[in-house]
Order: sequence, then structure tokens, then C-alpha cells
Amino acid sequence: MSAWREDKLWKEQKRFIIATAAFGFFFPLLFFLFFDLLINFFSFLLIIILPTLFLGFVLLKSIETHRGFLDTLRDYCTFIPIHYAEGESLLERRFNATYALILTNVFVHYAIELLGPHFRELVESYFACLPDHLEIWNVALSPLTAMFLHGDAEHLWGNMVFLWIFGLVLERRIGWQKFLLIYFVTGLFSSIIPPYLHLVLFQDWYSALGASGAISGIMGAFAFRLFYKRMVFPFPILGLFSLLFGLNLKVRINSLMLIMTYFFFDFLGSLFQLSGVSVGIDYLGHLSATLLGMYLASRLKFEDVAMEEMMLERALTAVDEKGNNQLAEKYLQLILEKNPERWEAMVPLARIKNRFGPTEEGERLYLKAISLLIDREPEKAAEIFAEYFGLYHRPLEAPKQYLLTEILEKLGKYGLAARALEILADDPATPEAWRPRILYRAARLLEKQEFYEAACYRYEQLLQKYPDFKEAEKIRFKLERLKTVRSDTTWLSYVKKASGGGSVSVS
Repeated sequence: MSAWREDKLWKEQKRFIIATAAFGFFFPLLFFLFFDLLINFFSFLLIIILPTLFLGFVLLKSIETHRGFLDTLRDYCTFIPIHYAEGESLLERRFNATYALILTNVFVHYAIELLGPHFRELVESYFACLPDHLEIWNVALSPLTAMFLHGDAEHLWGNMVFLWIFGLVLERRIGWQKFLLIYFVTGLFSSIIPPYLHLVLFQDWYSALGASGAISGIMGAFAFRLFYKRMVFPFPILGLFSLLFGLNLKVRINSLMLIMTYFFFDFLGSLFQLSGVSVGIDYLGHLSATLLGMYLASRLKFEDVAMEEMMLERALTAVDEKGNNQLAEKYLQLILEKNPERWEAMVPLARIKNRFGPTEEGERLYLKAISLLIDREPEKAAEIFAEYFGLYHRPLEAPKQYLLTEILEKLGKYGLAARALEILADDPATPEAWRPRILYRAARLLEKQEFYEAACYRYEQLLQKYPDFKEAEKIRFKLERLKTVRSDTTWLSYVKKASGGGSVSVS
């Protein structure tokens, strides 16, 4: 965060973060007071009038925006009954640490259930923390084993839903190693501290079990790493539509505010625990794990990247929703000042620079983004190149363009790949060591697209300039065959098709 502390924009965001956290902490008091008034005095309004007014609003909005009623309704309503991070997929293509933890917890719970209630009692008496049957080995092991034990199915699935919602998004940002580090450190801490603290204060112990401490740690790290993220909270305020069809209003709420709301309940529950009241939930474990998760996130220096992502998200929102290119440009330039290799900021900034036509600054940004990605994310580099070529009609340097050609082929952009290689082949500045390979690759691409006349021209050009090319005999044989093939595709249609650019979305 040190890179951002002296910046005026960061100071503004810091005030916003503090205000959001404070409001989130006290929000439950205000909410339940207001909601209690609504339930007691305006129940008819909630059930009949409010849903009718809402549907009327959606209808007017769909007419105003020239969109379908159902498309507009999707912007404001959801059938998903749980809160989730807006703009984030709830599924992951690859198996990851979050899925592994969920499957392990589910497997352990139902494996114990299958062996009967007596076996469950035996397992909990030895492996919960603190265990009823004290042995040296299980006192040491129980903080870990307790994290994979749950009281019942409701306890299990409640925890797994929260792990799924917050874990997937956080793991995408920080990687599985740091994710597991936070999960197990906060989980072990929350398994050990509250039971032992209770033992010291009240000379009595209770056995703690469940993954909720570790998940609270993940939520604490989430609040630190993704404090800017908006969560969609399904609110059943649509009366009969919510009751009969499960249709809920999308209430968008800042993730930090939401987590601080949960923190408030944990804080309140912890006070009861510390006063000796039996509450049945280990609120103190949740509270301590959330704070430790935040601490670990700060020690792992998540905040600099979080600030960059927030600025990037706000810049894209400024362009997409408000059309404010000036504000977006300010955010994007600030990101690149702090991190000159943040390609996600380069591409949208290049688009802003080119909004009135191609510019040198825009070209420089595109080329730098492609250079950064060509080795580590070649498919993304190819997509950005397609956008760049559509504007500038210029290829990359010979080695980079040749490397990118294979990726363009995989993406099905044969015309783009061939046209870029042809421009390189005809450019006097192209190194001679690369020219024969470029000509051969371009000819093969033209042949693949059935532009036989263009392919023959490039093959003949290659043989004329480089008669000793290693594939010369193969090319001569191919030329004889191609000359007998007639194509309905003209050279003009090829050039028109191949010169067309593409576009890439960066989020």
C-alpha cells in the first residue's frame, strides 16, 4: 500500500474504506429497526403494492432502453438464493483448492454419518477441539481434525456455501498456496484460542468443531483483498413473486460492508460468550479468525494489487456505464504510473486514446501489452493483436509475429495470421533469416483458406528468392497440384476478408 499512500486518490479511497467498514458494522441495528417498522405497519405494502410498482418500473425501464422486459428484469432480480460477488463466476473450470476443501469436508461428514451415531459420538469425543477424551496425541491433532467435523448437514452446507462464495473469488486472485495458508492458519487459530480462553476464564471447557473459523479467516482476507467488490444480496421483498417463484430483488452491497455486518454479529456473540452465556455458536472463533485473516492479508501485501484492481474496475465502469473517458483515463494512467506492467490498464487506455482514430500512444500501449502477454498468456496476446491489427494494419516484429501465428491459427483467425505474415514478407526491413519461413507459413495459411492463387504466388516467390529452401521439392510438387485447382475465391475478396480486425474484451 506504500506505493499508493501519498496519492490523493488513494487518500480519498481510504476515507471511503473506513466509512464503509464503520457503516457495515452498525448497519444491522439500522436495518432491523427499519425492517421491523415495515413488517409491523406496511405488510400490505410489501406483499401487493411494492411488487406491482417494481414491475411497472422494470417495464418502463425496458421501454426506455429498448430492451426486452425479461432482459431488463434480469438486471434487477435473481433466482440465486445466496449472495455472490457481482461479475464473478460461481464455477471454476479447473479443480482447485476451494473445491478440494469442499469435497473433503463433505466426504468426511457423510462417511462418519454412514457409520452411525455411535461412531459419530466417538469421533467427536476424540477429534473435536478440545476433545472429551484427552490424550497427548489428540490434543495436538484435534485443532486440525476439528476443522473437518460438522455437527449436522445444516452446519456443513452452511459453511460450504460461504466457502464456495468467498473462496473461489479469493483463490482466483491470490493463488492456491496463499489461499490454503490463510485457511489453515486461521482455522487452527480459531480452533485453539476460544476453547482454551473459555477454560482459563470459566475453568470449564467446550469442544469446538467446524470449518467456520477457517472460512471466517478467508472472509477477513477477502475484505482486505477485495474491499471494492460489489456483492449481490438476494432480498425477498417482491411479495408473492419471492414467495411463489423464488424471485428476489438484487441488492448490491459493498463486500467490505457485508463482511463487517457479519463481523458485527460475531462481535455481539463474542460478548455473550465472554460473559459466560452459552450461545451454541463459536462467535469468538469467527471473530478472532476474521481479524487474523485481515492481518495475514496485510502481511502478504494484498492491498497494492487490490488498489490497482479497484482503480481498473472503476475506470471500466466510468467508460461502460457513464461514458466518462476523462475520469477513466485518469484512473488508468495512475495505475500505470504505479505498475508500468499492468497490461489490463494498457488496453482500455489504448482504446480511449484511439477513440477519434489511431494514435501513436495507443499503438505503443497495444504493443507493450502484447509483449508482456506473448509468453505467459499467448491466447490473450493474440486477441489483443487482432484488435491492434484492425486499427493499424501493421504486424509485430518478425520473431513475435511468427510465434503469434500458431496461436492465431488455434483461435481460427487464419486470414488475420496470413495477412500479417504477408506484410512482413513484403517489408524490406524484415530480417532475411526470417523471410523464407514467413513466406512458407503465409502460403500454407492461404492454401488452408482455399486462396489457391494467392498461395501459388507466395510459393513461387519463395522458390524464386530461396531455391535452396529445405522444403523446395515439396513446394514444387504442391505447386503442380495447386495450379490444377480452381478457386471461386478471388484475390480481392481474400484481401478484404484478411484485413478485417477483431476486438478483445478486457475485464
